[in-house]
Amino acid sequence: MHRHGRLSRKRRAHPRPTSEDVDRQVAVRLEREAILRQEDGPDVSFILSESALRRSIGDAATMRSQLLHLAEVGKQSNVALQVFPFDAQTYETASFNFIILRFGDDAASDVIYVETFTDADYLDRPDAVRAYTRLWDRLRAAALGPVESRKLILRMADDRKR
Repeated sequence: MHRHGRLSRKRRAHPRPTSEDVDRQVAVRLEREAILRQEDGPDVSFILSESALRRSIGDAATMRSQLLHLAEVGKQSNVALQVFPFDAQTYETASFNFIILRFGDDAASDVIYVETFTDADYLDRPDAVRAYTRLWDRLRAAALGPVESRKLILRMADDRKR
């Protein structure tokens, strides 16, 4: 008689978050949003790929609500929100996820924060900071302006009503 061993459970690189993890992530995001809404909140600029805005997470009503919220955030005076459209006329792509952290007016103290699938890195070498700053400038120039970006986001939200 042949006896089979137990089947091993497939391991995931990132297990599904627990409800406590989700609650903690939501709390952190709400705190960050509250900081943005403060009268003396930081100036922030975002470039979002059109593909990220069109990717459905949840049902149509959820997506519509998220897009309307994003359009509202983009109206804040300290927020510059741009969309990198599918038809952007550039050789650059919007597939790089990075954040330029600037402390005060001195660009010499800039730090680049880059997230990967399993980790994150902080880059402060001058050559890396210059490369990412140039990439940011090219992406920003190729993206829709804030007004056009907001109009596109609102059109996308309107499309979700149907």
